Amino acid sequence: MRKLHKYIICGAIGILCAGSASAQEKQAVNPDFLIINQNPNRHEAVIYPNPSSGKVVKIKSSILIKSIEIMTMIGKCVQQQLNPHMLYDDITLDLKSCNPGTYYAKITFEDNQTVIKKLILRK
Repeated sequence: MRKLHKYIICGAIGILCAGSASAQEKQAVNPDFLIINQNPNRHEAVIYPNPSSGKVVKIKSSILIKSIEIMTMIGKCVQQQLNPHMLYDDITLDLKSCNPGTYYAKITFEDNQTVIKKLILRK
C-alpha cells in the first residue's frame, strides 16, 4: 500500500512539474517580437517599438509588404505608405504628423492579403 501511495505522489509531482515547465516556456516567448505564422494561409507582421514613445516605428514581415495605411480608431486614413521598390527590408514609418493615441495599421502584402495591427503612440 505504501508503494502505491509513493507512485501516486511521484506521478502527481511529475504532472505538476511538466505543467509548470510548459507554462514557463509560454511566458518566455513574446509574440510581439516574433513572426510566428501558425496559419500558412494568413500572413503576419510585427510593428516595433509598440507602444512607441517616438515618432518612428518599423514594420517587419516574412512576406513582401506592398503598402501600409495608418488609420484612426474610427477608420480615417491619416497616412499611407507604399513600398514601390518592393524591398524586403524593415519598413520605417515616420509618424511625426500623428497625435498620441491608438491607431490601426492596415498592412497589405504582395498577394493582396491584409492584416490589421494595433499601434499605440505615446508622448
